[in-house]
Amino acid sequence: MAKETMQAVNEAEKAARQAVLCAKEEGERLVKEAEAQSKKLLADAEKEAAKRVEVLCGVARADGEKQKARSLQETGEEQSRLKEYSAAALPQAADEIKKIIFGQAERR
Repeated sequence: MAKETMQAVNEAEKAARQAVLCAKEEGERLVKEAEAQSKKLLADAEKEAAKRVEVLCGVARADGEKQKARSLQETGEEQSRLKEYSAAALPQAADEIKKIIFGQAERR
C-alpha cells in the first residue's frame, strides 16, 4: 500500500508539473497573441490617424484658399474705394496746392 501511495503521489506530482507546464505554455501563447494584437491595433490606429490628418489638412487647405480669396476680394474692394476717394479728393487737393503755390508767389 505504501508503494501504491508513493506511486499515486508521484503520478499526482507529474500531473501537477504537467498542468503547470501547460499553464505556463498557454500563458506564453496568450502573451504573444496579445502582443501581436496590440501591434496590429497600433498599426491600424496609426493608419486611421494618418487618414484623418490627410482629411483635416485638405479641409484646412480649402479653408485657407477660401480665406485667401475673400481677403484678396476685400483688398481689391478697399483699393477701389480708396481710388474713388482719392479721385474725388483730387480737385480739392489741387485747388489747395494752387492756393499754397500762388499764395507764396504773391508774397514774393
